[in-house]
Order: sequence, then C-alpha cells, then structure tokens
Amino acid sequence: MTSISGTNTTTIYPPWNIHHWRAVDDRVRGGSSVSHLEEIDLPHVVRGVDDVVIEKGKGGKAVGARFWGTLDTKTLGGAGFASQSYRYGPAPLQLPRLSYAGLTISYLADPHSQTHRSSSPEEPRKFTLVLKTTPTAHIPKEPKVPPQPRESQLTYEASFSLPHPHSKRPDGHEQVQQASFEWSEFHATYRGRPVQEGDERWVPLDPGVIYELSFMCRSDFGKQEGDFGVVIVDLKAILKKKQEQKEKENSGWISGFIWSWFGGVINWFKGLMGWKRIKLEDAEGQYDEEKRALIA
Repeated sequence: MTSISGTNTTTIYPPWNIHHWRAVDDRVRGGSSVSHLEEIDLPHVVRGVDDVVIEKGKGGKAVGARFWGTLDTKTLGGAGFASQSYRYGPAPLQLPRLSYAGLTISYLADPHSQTHRSSSPEEPRKFTLVLKTTPTAHIPKEPKVPPQPRESQLTYEASFSLPHPHSKRPDGHEQVQQASFEWSEFHATYRGRPVQEGDERWVPLDPGVIYELSFMCRSDFGKQEGDFGVVIVDLKAILKKKQEQKEKENSGWISGFIWSWFGGVINWFKGLMGWKRIKLEDAEGQYDEEKRALIA
C-alpha cells in the first residue's frame, strides 16, 4: 500500500448497481463460506486523512456497499474464501497505465459486525481487491447446488485491513480509512498463491482490460476465519496528474512553437514585401529626378 500524490480521481463506484454483483465463494470448490453485498446508508462519517465529512448524495443519502458474510476454514481444511464479483462485458473496464496511476478505496468497519470489537487475532480484518484481465464466464445469480467450479485464472490482488482496534472519533463519527495502490502493487496470484515474474503463468497487469473486479475475504490458509464485514464507501481510479500536466505543457510548447514559427514566416513575408515596396518607391523617385533634369 502506498501514498499516491494528487487528488484527481475518476469514480468507479458508486453507483453500485448491486443487482450486477455475484457471490463467488469457496462453495464452488465444496466449501461452506458465504458472502453478501448490499447497499447501506452512510452516516456522517469522517475521512481519516482529510477530516472531511461525507455529504449526502442524491435523494438525501450517501450510499455505501456492505460486504459481509462468514469465512469458513474447517470444511476445506484451513483454506476458505468469500467474495463478491462484478463482471464487465462485453467491453472491459478500461484504466490504461498512460492515464491512470492506480486505485484508491475508502472504507470503514461494518456497524453490524462484531469483528472490530473483538480482540481475537483470527477475526477477519484483512480484505482483498481482486482484478481479472481475461474474459470470465457468466456468474449465475442463483448457482446450482453444488455450484459448477469456475476455471482458475491469473488474478491481480492488493489487500487492505480494518484498523485494530476499530478507530472511532471522540465525537462518535465513524472514521473512514483509505488505501491507495499503484498498479505495481497488484500482485499476480493463482488460486491464492503468488505467481512470481519468470513463472510461465506470469503476465504483467494490463489495467486497460479489466473484465472482473472483486472484493474478497480469504483465510490466508487458516490465519483468519469467522464472521466478517466491511463497508466500502467508494472505489476510484487515480489519474496521472503529473502526466496530465506534462502533456499539457508539451502540447502548449508545441502549439507555441508552431504559432511562433508561423508568426515569424508572416513577419518575414511582410518585411520582404515592405523592402520591395521601399525599393520600388526609391526607383520611382530616382526616375522622377532624372525626368526633371532632362526637361530643365
């Protein structure tokens, strides 16, 4: 996780379009974990860094997405995951590196969850933002029981965590946490395990073709389990501010050079015509003097 300078962003969520999200839990592999995603009205919460109260949006309400459920590790012997996925199509979400530096997510503890009140090290506090850059299969809203396993794919993941213990201001406002990730901080992963550069499966992340985006809570092979919950306030793409300024400067310099060159040509042409006019006037004056001398 890193701090990315600049505040120029493009909002991806909200709006949340909840009906487009689908549960992709370890039940596809015979597990028992379960996840949900639902809209939740946000109170007047306060951002941790900027200390800015979130204002209400359209309809008089600010709406976040509550990602919650139960992470089971016993069924699969220590492994387990629960996630909610948004599948893009037919066109992918396009966030090319030339224009965007990464993603930033704002979130806070789920007010309905007991996780942030617990001191147990196994209570789920770590969550993962997952990107897929290859077309994915349709995810049914009501999967069969048992559901059909999805084909494993290379994913790109970055993790964020709830504070421990849960952070709350003295005035009672919930304090929003913020995590920002450069594209280089999304690590290639295959079935929960890192894929290093040099591995035949490794492919660099291309954020210009994101076909699926997910919020996940995983056990990390037995490190956390039980009920979980987090409220996502928003997810935004970070614009390359310096790149924009550089492009504008370059564009301005080129435009200035062209206009300067064009102006120079015009001035040269005007000067040339003026010089010819002066020479012509001088010649005419000399002819008049010679004519007067002959008459005299």
